[in-house]
Amino acid sequence: MVERPGPLVLVGPPGAGKTCCAEHMARETGRAAIEVDARWWPHLRAQPAIAAVEPAEWVVDGDVSPARRRAYLQTVRARLVASRGEPAAARALEEAKAGAIVEMVEETGENAILDFGAGHSIYEHLDLRAAVKAALARARVVLLLPAADAEAAVATLAARLSAQGRPIAPARLRGYVTHPSNLALADATLDCGGRSIAAVAAEVVALAEGLRASGRT
Repeated sequence: MVERPGPLVLVGPPGAGKTCCAEHMARETGRAAIEVDARWWPHLRAQPAIAAVEPAEWVVDGDVSPARRRAYLQTVRARLVASRGEPAAARALEEAKAGAIVEMVEETGENAILDFGAGHSIYEHLDLRAAVKAALARARVVLLLPAADAEAAVATLAARLSAQGRPIAPARLRGYVTHPSNLALADATLDCGGRSIAAVAAEVVALAEGLRASGRT
């Protein structure tokens, strides 16, 4: 079988523990933990659809400040909708997201852990999902969920996020938990409910080693 020289990738819904797990593994293994939410902006801004309509006045020293990123995306979306209509705008935004993710994955080596934000592994267009899946073929992708049962996972995530001061409506969380895109991209799914971050991280490392020279599971 073909060796997988790419990064270890963590995907999953908000509150699943991806960032904590990635940071713990980085400390334990010496790998670099890369948070996609924070690092993908240059790749996103380079995508043609985004570059054509971006509010350049919000770009300072080649980047968009974290405080303005939500408003930046809202402005980009509004301009795309105005020029192309809603369906074409949605398609263009997802193309840009997929293109940025593919670039990040392809430039990242095996000594890195990519912590995907919850939305970075969700694709409505099957061709774009397939493009991201092809880029991830060189990586090892683990889906983290707080419970095997979808409703139990939603309840756990809702309580956890509320306690962290970042509540998300159960309906939206259910969309993340049940969306087929995560399952399509992942090589393995880990039910991490009721266990410590250290225990989950150790199991992810073991799964990743098992996937290193394997086919998809």
